[in-house]
Amino acid sequence: MCFRRAPLLAAVFVPFICYAQPATEPPSVFDAFPVPPPGKELLFYLQRNKNANAIVYEARLDQHGQLMAKDPVVVHWIRYTDGGKREGISIFEDKWAYGVRHTRTEKGVARMRFVASNKYPFRVEVAKDGQAEARMMINGQYARLRHVEVQAKESSFLPKVLHVDLYGTVVGTGEEIHERIFP
Repeated sequence: MCFRRAPLLAAVFVPFICYAQPATEPPSVFDAFPVPPPGKELLFYLQRNKNANAIVYEARLDQHGQLMAKDPVVVHWIRYTDGGKREGISIFEDKWAYGVRHTRTEKGVARMRFVASNKYPFRVEVAKDGQAEARMMINGQYARLRHVEVQAKESSFLPKVLHVDLYGTVVGTGEEIHERIFP
C-alpha cells in the first residue's frame, strides 16, 4: 500500500526540493579565456565573448614610476588566438569602440573617459605601492576597475552589445564588486 503512494509523494515533493536548491550560474565563456599577465602598468583588460583575445589598458609611467602627463594610457590587443601577439588597436577601434580619451592630468591623477560612452568616467593614478589603477564608480561604490566583459551578438557589420559587466574591488575594503550595464 505504501509503495503505491510513493510516486504520488515524489510528484508532490520533488518540485519543492528542486526549487529550494540554491541557483548556480551557468559557466561563462569568459571563464575559459586567458587573463593578461599582471604588471605595474596594467590598469584593466576587456574581453568579448567573440574570442579569447583581450584589449589591455595600461598606464604610461616615467622612469620614476609616475604617470605621464601626456597620453597617460595606452590601449592594445593581446591576440591570444594568434600566439599571444601584442598589437595596437586600429584607428576605427580607437575612435569608436575601445579607445579612451584623456581630459586632463593634475597632481599625478589623469581624468579619462571611454570613447564608447561618456557615462563612465574614470581616474588613473599610481598607488603608494607603485601599482597603476583605474578608479571609477561601480554599482554605486568607488572601486578599482579590474576587468570588463562585453557580451555581444554578432550580426551585420557592427555587433550588437547585449550587456557589459564591470568587475572591480572597492577602494578601502578590497571587496569584490560587479555591475551589469545594458545599453
